[in-house]
Amino acid sequence: MSDKSSPPARESRRNWLRRLIGSAPPPPEPNAGSFELIGPYYDRLMSSVPYADWADYVESLLRRFEARPRRVLDLACGTGKVGAELARRGYRVFGVDLSEGMVRVAARESRLPAAVQDARALGLRAGAFDLVVSLYDSLNYLLEPEGLLAAFRDVRKALAPQGLFIFDLNTIHALSLDLFTQDNLRSNEPLIYSWQAHWDAETRICTVDMWFQWRGEGETREFRELHRQRGYEDEEVQRLLREAGLQIHAVYDAYSLEPLNRYSTRAFYIAHGSGREP
Repeated sequence: MSDKSSPPARESRRNWLRRLIGSAPPPPEPNAGSFELIGPYYDRLMSSVPYADWADYVESLLRRFEARPRRVLDLACGTGKVGAELARRGYRVFGVDLSEGMVRVAARESRLPAAVQDARALGLRAGAFDLVVSLYDSLNYLLEPEGLLAAFRDVRKALAPQGLFIFDLNTIHALSLDLFTQDNLRSNEPLIYSWQAHWDAETRICTVDMWFQWRGEGETREFRELHRQRGYEDEEVQRLLREAGLQIHAVYDAYSLEPLNRYSTRAFYIAHGSGREP
């Protein structure tokens, strides 16, 4: 259940965001990495994604664990679709993402207050959020366990004593199945693409070479992005959560209340800080 109080006035919202960002480090320099070039077209690429259903699932988890958050951090918010959906439901949502291009779209199209920040160095004020969510395998982009641990530690700091952390990860099983090798070259869509994936079992890193062509609104443009995701064993994720001071409520096969299993392609983790009893 969310707090259905009316949105804050314009001035109070600015003050709220200022308090949240506080002493956060300056945004990283713009880069040509993942999601920088695709940012303006990303929502077209993901037009079939059921963001409202994702928000429904998150709220079902909140009810299950009797959480009533008000202040929400959308970690790796992308173009802000999840955050905007939660905001429509009465939550006060702030987004952060490493990609400057994605944050621009989130602010312009989704009207989500957001900032460019690295998940491994958030620097947000302690106890600023009742809920942190990170969806659609965003944390798989942290390619070193040390980076994932740093993100978990910053989330722990940002969580209020009764706060929850809900995030998902692509499993090793999913990344090894070559699911990211795909294309829509026969489509009449203005954005066409062809992706080639390579799984390295030794490093547990899936590399996806993504080619795109945009042919709409009076222009034709081609570009490529190289995306890498790391697969993490469930035991490894749980250990890193504990090292960060987070306690695990549950791990589910995605979008269900069934336990994670060897065939799961996506895992959902629900954790809390030490201030909350399980």
